Amino acid sequence: MLIGAEIIKGALRLLALQPLKLHYFWGKCISWILRVPMRYRRDVVMVNLSRSFPEKKYKELAGIADGFYAHFGRILAETIWFAGSVKESRLSNSGICRIVNMDLLSAMYEESPGVMIMTSHLGNWEIIGGFMHYPAIGQKLPVPFGEKDITVVYKALNSPVWDKVMRENRCAPVKVDMDSCCVESRDIMRFVIDHRHEKRIYIFPTDQAPYKYASYHTVDNFMHQPTKTMTGGASLARKLKLSVCYMGMTERPEGGYDIRFEELCRDASQCSVEELMNGFYACLARDIEAQPWNYLWSHKRWKK
Repeated sequence: MLIGAEIIKGALRLLALQPLKLHYFWGKCISWILRVPMRYRRDVVMVNLSRSFPEKKYKELAGIADGFYAHFGRILAETIWFAGSVKESRLSNSGICRIVNMDLLSAMYEESPGVMIMTSHLGNWEIIGGFMHYPAIGQKLPVPFGEKDITVVYKALNSPVWDKVMRENRCAPVKVDMDSCCVESRDIMRFVIDHRHEKRIYIFPTDQAPYKYASYHTVDNFMHQPTKTMTGGASLARKLKLSVCYMGMTERPEGGYDIRFEELCRDASQCSVEELMNGFYACLARDIEAQPWNYLWSHKRWKK
């Protein structure tokens, strides 16, 4: 397993040295292959879109699907490029991401025992590891936290080789211990207990379909459908009395993403899990409706 992972990582590192614009060119080629000859999960994409946008005609849905495949190609291109972003200047100078309102996150961090950031498969979740190296628009004061204070929660891939490769890829620019940078969702409770006396920021993917035996909440009407969702992030936030915010990732017309935070509460112990989850999904639905191609439609989100 280790040998296979090292070979793949070496190949990705060589590819990652190419300029971002060249990666986008290859991303367009990959998106065409996925969309036309392979028809990659086309049925899943169209079923998800038709149920989420029942008012739209087939031609409109097909147009959104085409936009999704173009977006998916960009995600793959950006993810490979990200592997070579060991120097923080490469990320900050690229403009691939910028943070619109870091001041809100800073205030929430200072005024509570920590922050739970609830995020989704909107934009490119694979490059969140560069969070501290993206320029913050209008930020005047230094932020009160650093890389050592941020933990991204992720769901392990089925392949151990690819899981190791992608985990290290997500932490490419991070200079702190990877074991605190990126924690698998099944291990997060133990990690939280071990670090319970530290003020931390947890970035928690919240739109995953729940594990078979995991606790879940059903959102009555997310994109016109009842939706089962994992509640781990909200439950942890309540136990630790964390502030909670939604993180949106909007695609800019010229390329790249704007990261925006939206406060859900300053003390999660004063909210129910249901209130937190419903608030998160209301924000997510609004952003999906604004940019319907900018979401991962190829996964089976609505499982029975």
